[in-house]
Amino acid sequence: MNKNFSLLFLVIIALLSGCQRQPKSEVVNITEEHAKLIVEQYHEKYNNHSMVGSIHITSVKHINNQYEVRWARKINCENGIDLVSDQDGTMGDSVVSIC
Repeated sequence: MNKNFSLLFLVIIALLSGCQRQPKSEVVNITEEHAKLIVEQYHEKYNNHSMVGSIHITSVKHINNQYEVRWARKINCENGIDLVSDQDGTMGDSVVSIC
């Protein structure tokens, strides 16, 4: 009985270890620097850059196929988070707050 249990245990372990999926390598088309540039250009284009000034990128994180780009604009106490797709560089959701 003990030999049968050991054999069954080894077979189950072998089956379970063979079923583990290797992590999928991420294919990223947009670099972190390109994501920063996209956000900077977006804010220059859609905000009155000469009146409110430029933004300063504070951090960039790569999460779930998107770059989370955090930025701040000191002149009007504004900050926000923009999401940029790592596949095609399109802007996604944005969160903006002003003190």
